[in-house]
Amino acid sequence: MSGLSIRPARAITSQGLGNLASSLVVAALIIFFLYIGREILEPLVIAALLGFILAPLIRRLRNVGLWRVPSVLLTVLFAIAVLAALGSTIVLQVTQLAEDLPKYETNLRTKIRALGTGALTSGALERASGTLKELQNEIAKPEPSSAPGQKPLVVEMRQPEARGLGSIANVVRPLLSPLATTALAILFLMFILLQREDIRDRFLRLAGTADLQRTTAALDDAAARLSRFFLMQTLLNAGFGIFIGVGLRLIGVPNPVLWGILAGLMRFVPFVGSIIAAFFPVALAAAVDPGWTMVLATAALFILAEPFAGQIIEPVLYGQHTGLSPVAIVVSTLFWALLWGPIGLLLATPLTVCLVVLGRHIEALAFIDVLLGDEPALEPKERFYQRLLADDATEAADQAEKMLKGQSLSAYYDSVPMQALALAQVDAVAGKLPRDKQMAMRDTMAELVENLSDYADVAPDAKEGETADLQAPIIPEDPSLSAPRPEHVVLCIASRSPLDEAAAAMLAQLLAKHGLGAFVQPFADVASAKTFKIDALDAPLVCMSYFGAISNPAHVRYLVRRLRRVMPNARFVACFWMLGDDPAKGEEWRLAVGADLVATSLADVVGICVREARALDAPNETKLKSGTLQLAPRVAAPERLVGSG
Repeated sequence: MSGLSIRPARAITSQGLGNLASSLVVAALIIFFLYIGREILEPLVIAALLGFILAPLIRRLRNVGLWRVPSVLLTVLFAIAVLAALGSTIVLQVTQLAEDLPKYETNLRTKIRALGTGALTSGALERASGTLKELQNEIAKPEPSSAPGQKPLVVEMRQPEARGLGSIANVVRPLLSPLATTALAILFLMFILLQREDIRDRFLRLAGTADLQRTTAALDDAAARLSRFFLMQTLLNAGFGIFIGVGLRLIGVPNPVLWGILAGLMRFVPFVGSIIAAFFPVALAAAVDPGWTMVLATAALFILAEPFAGQIIEPVLYGQHTGLSPVAIVVSTLFWALLWGPIGLLLATPLTVCLVVLGRHIEALAFIDVLLGDEPALEPKERFYQRLLADDATEAADQAEKMLKGQSLSAYYDSVPMQALALAQVDAVAGKLPRDKQMAMRDTMAELVENLSDYADVAPDAKEGETADLQAPIIPEDPSLSAPRPEHVVLCIASRSPLDEAAAAMLAQLLAKHGLGAFVQPFADVASAKTFKIDALDAPLVCMSYFGAISNPAHVRYLVRRLRRVMPNARFVACFWMLGDDPAKGEEWRLAVGADLVATSLADVVGICVREARALDAPNETKLKSGTLQLAPRVAAPERLVGSG
């Protein structure tokens, strides 16, 4: 038997290693293909992103009555005109800057000299300045001649000036690569815009045609969201560049149009784009102005503009985030910059956003969304379960306090800890969670409940005196009797396991916060007939916490029979946590076990207990007013009674 149990594990391990090796080989081949095919892939990616940006304009033209082909042609011509204007402006500005730079050399040398001798200069700057001076002296030092007193002969090699076709070739050769890239991008853009439906159909086939209506809606929604996101980002960055250009013009920095275009483009680069864009105009301001006023004004312009655009304008236009985790943004930026250079640096975030959106709508690519998306890798209930397994009540409490800022205590208990205990029950049934580990989880839950004892069970936005997640209470005429009296102790019994006891502890705390005394009976006291023991026999309400199997609640039925023999006047609430939102099944089980009431969530149980306690108080209030009723003393074991908090 032992041999049979070991061999499959080895086979699975070998298969897992084989799958990992295959995945690594495929990833290496994809990266190699991206690298060697960059000359074709770069214009294709640029065209695809431009297609997302221009899609809303084409839809507008179609809505006014233009056919598809004229709409695409007009849109592409508009894009070409914008790109040509930007390109020619950049060329003219760079040419002018190159001609003017020698004029600023004197100011720059003076400032470098002042920084090198200033009192605030650091040791590193002094060493760097000394190194540069030594290098300059070494370069200026004449080489030793072969004979003393003989001056070296300077020989200068010059290429003959090109004439005719040669001069034209010298001008055109540096422009061939960008012109070819631009031409390919325009060609691909025309193809993408004209064949948009065919490309969409191919993506539908890739995503699967089993549910064509749902898949079509998902891809159309993804395309619309990407179009809006890229268009809004382009408009925002263009506005940012215009603002920077106008500001630099008012400050007096030369070539403000060039720096405005650079600022708009570099803002596509996350985190460091604006810093890179600010470096050049700040350095130029230092070279132009003999003082420091222009430098400080230029730096202040970027320092104020970037937070305003990123923290105020961006959330209004397309939300606070791009759908990517911060780690994914950094990694993707480094990856695409190393793979495609400056073009990859600009395209990194848009490309990664497209991949994440595809991962969210195509099942085969779901791993991309898991690796790069900003959604948590684990759901809150899974993270909480992981913390229980690690016996880490402190971090579980930290997670709870963050979520309690937006919901009540009972709503949080039902949505996270109770769901985590349900996951634990599934593992326990499968034999993956031994009893000692369940006991440790119960102790961790007890510590968590204690850590959250200061929180009231009210919604964060509820008005004073308003309870959360419960029906409106019955208010008696006498204000002193408006809350249930703690004489009505609710007995919370853990039916069978430590997980039941953990849920009972949360229930007891919630009942105490709503004015009811609560007593937790450990599961060990009722687990069998031999150890059966009840400490609060006069409790009028009994809540039986049960995380058992969802097929047969026989254990609860036998427990109710034992309890009725020793507590004939009590009313019993069967709490079937695993049934969730299945009231029909809950009612069926209530009849099967012989309970008076049934609930499937903590909020429901608290509501039931509050109403039952007030129903018990209602006939006694008249006797209290006439003085004919004497309240029985409260009976409960102090070490297990949860106070009213």
